[in-house]
Amino acid sequence: MLYSLKNVSKIISTPQEEIRILNSVNFFIEKGEMLAVLGASGSGKSTFLNILAGLDNPSSGEVFFEDKNIHALQEKEKNFLRNKEMGFVFQFHHLLPEFTTAENVAMQAIISGMKKSEALKKAYELLEMVELSHRAKHLVTTLSGGEKQRAAIARAVLLSPKVLLADEPTGNLDFKTGEQIMQVLTNLNKEKRMTLVMVTHNREIANQMQRVVELKSGAFHEQKMY
Repeated sequence: MLYSLKNVSKIISTPQEEIRILNSVNFFIEKGEMLAVLGASGSGKSTFLNILAGLDNPSSGEVFFEDKNIHALQEKEKNFLRNKEMGFVFQFHHLLPEFTTAENVAMQAIISGMKKSEALKKAYELLEMVELSHRAKHLVTTLSGGEKQRAAIARAVLLSPKVLLADEPTGNLDFKTGEQIMQVLTNLNKEKRMTLVMVTHNREIANQMQRVVELKSGAFHEQKMY
């Protein structure tokens, strides 16, 4: 198993009520699988993804990444885990406008200590994989929405993480471009055996994954299994 959640609850208190996003959940994610977490807006999908990343803490229970209890780690250890073992793709690509596409893809690796020449070499290889090598030297401000998202995916996987956590990666894209992004993601899973966990409200997008669960009323409901 890559992830195992044991009796995990997440409760958010407001002046009016307590909202149970996760309610004593036991849940597993296998290495190499493609999992979609489906849910309506406000169901807690992004909060769940943040818990997997160690960016948010459960109210109770334990979350294990392989043999590590994520939320028992020191912040420095969490940061190391996120930088080396996890990749992130968001609805908004968060690229740096003053840099080229290749420089954006290489940036995290350079910050992590990789030599710039090596990071750029890997960036070009990944841009080839996501069919964006012809835009490598262009400023990202000149890219289309779909091209920016492909660049963001390349950046997320440059350090060969064990899992790619994707939060509505096609949410701002038209249908055709969204389909292209899904093809890139599924190719990464097949070619690199990279675990993919994606949260989405779009059932058609979710059904392209191997396994689909719906987050509803604090519990996961299996919709599709391989």
